[in-house]
Amino acid sequence: LGQSPGWISVPLIVTSHTWENSKNEQSHQDPTIGEALLGEMSDTARVLFPVDANTATAALRDVYASRGQLACIVVSKRDTPNRFTAEAAQSLLAQGATHVAGDPATAQMQFVAVGAYQLEEALKAHARLALHGLGSCVTVVIEPGRLRMPRDEIEAGFVLGDATLESLFPPQLPRVLMSHTRPEPMLGVLRRIDTGPAKTRALGYINRGGTLDVTGMLIANRSTWVNAIYAAAQVTGWNNQRAAVDGAADQSVPLRVESGAPASSET
Repeated sequence: LGQSPGWISVPLIVTSHTWENSKNEQSHQDPTIGEALLGEMSDTARVLFPVDANTATAALRDVYASRGQLACIVVSKRDTPNRFTAEAAQSLLAQGATHVAGDPATAQMQFVAVGAYQLEEALKAHARLALHGLGSCVTVVIEPGRLRMPRDEIEAGFVLGDATLESLFPPQLPRVLMSHTRPEPMLGVLRRIDTGPAKTRALGYINRGGTLDVTGMLIANRSTWVNAIYAAAQVTGWNNQRAAVDGAADQSVPLRVESGAPASSET
């Protein structure tokens, strides 16, 4: 009692996951392990959602550098674009979340992405809205437990303070949460940034699957960038949903995705 644990933290790597596992269908298409561990105390049972190679490497290094923790790392087995340099990935791990695209000071709404495929869809939605003169920003959350309401004094020392949280998630901004998990558990964890049903919408896994590829899974679970734009229209009151309608008609239109964290081949 009163002694810090000395054992090296244990990573639990979750890959070939919900959005990728087409060959095994619903037996593997389920994010429950991450959801269950998010119910534990976040200072000792961590759940991380890297979005590229550098953030995955940073997450693993961070886990092995710590003591007395179990850390579930939900990572894609497929290649995804590098959105963070090695240095930016370390900064993301230190804070738990960061802005990726757009300026929250001028944005009309905020996309909040938890997961690699969710970040890519959020960036596509951001780019499509920009083409129509509608301002948004994209913020990625790698460790949702850092944003939660603390349940005891120890966990309070682990989560972000109010000032830091408000700088990342301005209270006045409507939000669309795009989650690797089911929407409801993640909304509960992120209660501090939930502005209520009128101003916050959540997309994620809704128990639909099968022998589908990643795109098919996103469509089946209403988690594409087109769905994100419709959700953005709901929380902002935008009447013109042409950006989403155009996208639904032709999702093959290439988009140049902006990123505030320049990519690097360094891992």
